[in-house]
Amino acid sequence: MLTDLLRAVRFLTKTPLFAAAIVAILAIGIGANTAVFSIVDAVLLRPLPYESSSRLVRIVANAKARRIADRVFAQDYLAWHSRTDLFEKLAAHLRDDVTVTGLGEPRQIISRRVTPEFFSLLGAPAKLGRVLPDAENAPDQAVLSDRLWRSMFNADPAVIGRAFRIFDEVYTIVGVMPKEFEFPDSVAEMWIPMRLTAATNPMIDVVARINSRVEISQVQSAMEVVARQLEQQDKPKYEGLRIGVSQWREVPAQRYELTIVFILAAVGLVLLIACADVGSLLLTRAVQRQREIAIRASLGAGFWRVMRQLLAESFVLALLGSAAGIAVAYFGLQVLTKQISALPVALPHLQQVSLNGRVLLFNTVLCLALAILCSIAPVLLASKVDLQSVLRGGPSTGPVRGSARLFQILIATEAAFAFLLLVGSGLMVRSLIQLQDADHGWNPDHVLTLRVPVGSLTQTRPRGRFETKPQQMAHYKELLDAVQALPGVRAAAVVNNPPLSDVNTATNLTGPNGELLQFPTRTVSADYFSVMGIPVVAGRTFTDADRQDAPSVAIISESLARQLFPNRDPIGQAIAEDGKPPGVAVVGVVKDAPQMSYEQPAKGEIYRPYRQMIFGVFMSTLIVRTSGEPLALANSIRQAVWKADPNQPIVKVASMNEVIANSIWRPRFSAWIFSILGVLALLLTSAGVYSVVAYTTEMRAREVGIRVALGASPRRVVAVILRDAMIPLLAGLALSVAGALFLSRFLSSLLYEITPTDPATFIVSALVLLAIGGVASARPAWKAATGDPLTALRNE
Repeated sequence: MLTDLLRAVRFLTKTPLFAAAIVAILAIGIGANTAVFSIVDAVLLRPLPYESSSRLVRIVANAKARRIADRVFAQDYLAWHSRTDLFEKLAAHLRDDVTVTGLGEPRQIISRRVTPEFFSLLGAPAKLGRVLPDAENAPDQAVLSDRLWRSMFNADPAVIGRAFRIFDEVYTIVGVMPKEFEFPDSVAEMWIPMRLTAATNPMIDVVARINSRVEISQVQSAMEVVARQLEQQDKPKYEGLRIGVSQWREVPAQRYELTIVFILAAVGLVLLIACADVGSLLLTRAVQRQREIAIRASLGAGFWRVMRQLLAESFVLALLGSAAGIAVAYFGLQVLTKQISALPVALPHLQQVSLNGRVLLFNTVLCLALAILCSIAPVLLASKVDLQSVLRGGPSTGPVRGSARLFQILIATEAAFAFLLLVGSGLMVRSLIQLQDADHGWNPDHVLTLRVPVGSLTQTRPRGRFETKPQQMAHYKELLDAVQALPGVRAAAVVNNPPLSDVNTATNLTGPNGELLQFPTRTVSADYFSVMGIPVVAGRTFTDADRQDAPSVAIISESLARQLFPNRDPIGQAIAEDGKPPGVAVVGVVKDAPQMSYEQPAKGEIYRPYRQMIFGVFMSTLIVRTSGEPLALANSIRQAVWKADPNQPIVKVASMNEVIANSIWRPRFSAWIFSILGVLALLLTSAGVYSVVAYTTEMRAREVGIRVALGASPRRVVAVILRDAMIPLLAGLALSVAGALFLSRFLSSLLYEITPTDPATFIVSALVLLAIGGVASARPAWKAATGDPLTALRNE
């Protein structure tokens, strides 16, 4: 084997351009796959960095009377602490977006309130300082994430011991966690104590480490018994209770996970095209070496000996391609992680993405697999060499006839894989254009949004100075007045849940058939519809007269009006909340506009005046329509808000166009990455077609010379060569269409108002591929057709 490898190296040094071309092609394919796999490994595959992570479980509970899914009552959690037969430790945690003051500008921090056992259960030590103590009566302390430590404190090690305020309470920083600690998700910035007693009964998230003597299935069975016991004790509270126990996983939402898997599959197609390219080049070299192979065989070299030499050459090329691919992967990873980090989505462990040992092992396996794949065509040719014919004939006797079918198969393979990528990228791009050009019912131009939350997500702590709804309403009135007085501000409004924020509040209404239906609800100020540019279809908008002491009113969207009041005028009708009369009077109907998702058709919406009904204050947002560039007024609006309330945090200042762009990050990112891969596929395919046509045309020099000598025009000769080149391309397209029709259906979740089998996309993709193949074939065909036929015949 060592001799074979040394001979392979000597052979490749004699043909440096040939070797460099193959290494470059492999570097692109291997580098792209290694970069994407490193992200998949970090986000989806890597083991959790916690103690006994295989025994960590999530406990969820759901019942008919519960509106919050998967949460557990604190009293139940405290009772389960006695189940030492099932659990070694249990810990509770709950997201709480809190306002932090005393550290410069007021800031909202995504914190996790945790019980004392939290850090010891996970076995996670602090990188700096210490974690929260196990004591129940410990003072108010905080542990920071590595990201918050760097962004807010510039990675200052002297941060330990610094004090700050969360609402009216003083906390002390006692530790900073390592970069890899992201429990329960990557958005958590700080961990602070949560104290639970039998007197309080909030709904919480629960994580546990099961006893080493039991399996998860046994714990699940035991908790099902507990659920039935609780249901018998208090049926109204626990009716239909289901307690689930599952292994803890830190993975993104399913739609994000599917996007990553699709990208990995697409990059795999690029690698297969690169393999076909390399196989074509190696096959041309093997055709030229038929005489050498025949001489080796006649001197006693068996088939396996010849195959081993060809494998050794492929292995050396694959090894060099893998080494170059690591460099490509390194730079590609910088671009990918930068793009993904800018997306408004929390992917776990993204900051741990690197070319580590697991990724390099993947690269090594890929190298060996490619060495075998790229050798298949040359080995098949070597097995069919006719020793007597080759040794008896000249150096160019019959090689094309023996290898033509293999060349055609490789070109057809490239065309098939490239067509799949072109269809995927075409569908993504068309869907994105359709999404951006659609009429969504509002006008986002010259609109600025900024969240101005008050209070806290959880009830385990006081809500600061905004404990009553009148206090909250007065606070937002003060902020609106301050912002509206600024020059350049045309109008301002407040909404409890901003559009496209992925947060929803709902109201139960009685439908036409008497059933209770749940509809998204927004509480807004009077100018909300004019600020957002949502047209009023019927009736009126809210006014300052719609106060708490006035009759309850609501505005509904067109689709909800059709659903609740078919064939009736909705103005003046009453809608009963939770099925209880007299209900709320409908005073207006507005055009459908997306609130939860920009990618889905707008659903029925209810709008209530915030001065009559306010909830979800932790997400409340100011929406400002400006006369000029909205971001140019951002600093003035901040100062106006802080002048009205120096402790008011301001979160996520962005134009409405930015909000929309962030909300459709998945189709934008998918279209971007698939387009890049589609271009790569076209380049590799065109290079493969060009090299094959150029070589096979050169081998057909005698045939071309005879045709021209007998009077064939150059145009006729070019047509013959192009026809022979297009046949495998068409065959590959024909085979790939069925696969594309099947596989494109998996992209349906990424598409907007376009079918996965869109005929225009399929036709354009096929025409583009054929055009690229034709252009790649034209130059070598024209060169052969316009050459001197006497030269070709004289060489024979």
